[in-house]
Amino acid sequence: MINSIEVKNYKCFRENNIELKNASILLGINSGGKSSLIQSILLFDLALDTLKEESVQSIDLVTNKYGIELHSYDELINRDSYDNFFSISFNNNVVATYKPSSDLNVLDVSFNKPSIDIKLDIIYLGSNRYISTKQKSGTLRNIVLGDQNEYLGYIIEKGRHANNIPVYTERNYWNKKDTSLLEIQINDWLDFIFPGNKVTSANTGKDNKYLLLFDDELGLHHSNIGFGISFVLPIIVAGLIAKKGSVLIIENPELHLHPKAQSNIALFLSVIASSGVQVIIETHSEHIVNGFRKGVLEKENPFTYSDLQLIYFNNNSESIVENIILNEKVEINNWPEGFMDQEEKDLYEIRKMRLRLIGEANN
Repeated sequence: MINSIEVKNYKCFRENNIELKNASILLGINSGGKSSLIQSILLFDLALDTLKEESVQSIDLVTNKYGIELHSYDELINRDSYDNFFSISFNNNVVATYKPSSDLNVLDVSFNKPSIDIKLDIIYLGSNRYISTKQKSGTLRNIVLGDQNEYLGYIIEKGRHANNIPVYTERNYWNKKDTSLLEIQINDWLDFIFPGNKVTSANTGKDNKYLLLFDDELGLHHSNIGFGISFVLPIIVAGLIAKKGSVLIIENPELHLHPKAQSNIALFLSVIASSGVQVIIETHSEHIVNGFRKGVLEKENPFTYSDLQLIYFNNNSESIVENIILNEKVEINNWPEGFMDQEEKDLYEIRKMRLRLIGEANN
């Protein structure tokens, strides 16, 4: 588990130490540092990968396993820094230092220790969660969604049979069904978020290709359903297959979802966070925040207020990070300016405008 991360000289972070919990929600203004914090976690993991190489200790900023394009060192270094490096440290222990190389799109990496005992198992779902139309066969030895979620069909089909894919029964929909089948888990949660919907998968028999089909009666191909389900399904599957001790990172889980679905996907993620998976979310949605708060109060969910961390980014020039304090009733003790208050401000302005129009009409 990532208990804390210290970022120095990276983008808007001059030197910030940020604590993380079982579920950490990154909130705040645009360009405040939320995505940069996620990138720093991914960069640290990419640095760990270099330890597997005997000679090369460098990171390609354009082509990497997470599909994030960071382009060049000059775009990553803090603009106010006089240093010729930036660093990322995990758990106040292991420090990875990144420096420019002769290739603009490559970073040289070094660690503060000759032997590193940190191992990260990260599942990263960026904002582009489209499901590939070319669903193909994977391997049970290494269950992954794929860069374009191209193994979803394979995972769901294999999840129809016992013992193919490890199933964590504590992630069942409120433990209402004692099942060892991943496909049932997936559909229970899909129905919870989008009532009446179901997904199945079929092997076409051609080149190990798979079809994802929705709706029992119509058998709709996934290209003929709404964006909402397409964006939620990878989240559900990722959460259910994530190994204990792994880290699930999701950018904007609210995309293409109506408010109730946003709240329900957050409640689902609170269940995942209580089952041994660290969940890190970037969001602009109050419904996502409130869904996690509901997860604390749901009596059948072991998720507690001490498992939840709300991190608010509130400054454009030098990222100021503030922890929002929750009590046992998930009430907010310190309410930062600009945090989840826009609806109240808009309603206040609407009331003022109405009164002004009434006054003008009476004159």
